[in-house]
Amino acid sequence: MTGTHAKLLRKPELARLGADLDEHLENWIKSSSAADLFTVFDDGCMALLREAFLKIGGCEGTVWLTDKEEVNLVAVYNSGDDANSLVGFEQPLGSGIISMVLSQQQPYCENDIGASHGHDDTLDKKISKHTTAMIAVPFYFARGIRGVVSCVQLQEIETGTSKHGFSSNDVSELTKVVNLVERLINETLQSLALGINDAG
Repeated sequence: MTGTHAKLLRKPELARLGADLDEHLENWIKSSSAADLFTVFDDGCMALLREAFLKIGGCEGTVWLTDKEEVNLVAVYNSGDDANSLVGFEQPLGSGIISMVLSQQQPYCENDIGASHGHDDTLDKKISKHTTAMIAVPFYFARGIRGVVSCVQLQEIETGTSKHGFSSNDVSELTKVVNLVERLINETLQSLALGINDAG
């Protein structure tokens, strides 16, 4: 992989600034709402996620971020037809599969979601649909876990493929894309904090 073995002369002064930058970003994140955090997701990030949801055979995907009180996961983006109803939905931490993924920091895949005791169907009822399969992966950026990215298949919506259910390869694919999005967001946050992209 390009850059894996790259050698860059380390400068101690910049290393010390790096710690200050991390602290600054953490303070900003802790004081920001989930909606504010979502403003750093650019079009490239969202295109990567949408393509991944389609590639793995999902009907739709959702980005969930923790609120600043750390009591809920908030849906800040959804790629499906019910996005207007879903965005802003708050899933209490400690309830549902996505909360489990956040706390355990491990990907989750279920192809018979109705039989899962951990599934909270509040959101299904809200949009009058039934989730049949789900992948959920932990979502990190700025050196911390910040939320979850989920992708679902819904009983009422065809995926555009003959595929039903998700595979371990689908989990790996979504995880890979979410990790790439993490890197893009980190670059955006650092550039904004340092004013690298400021004109003038």
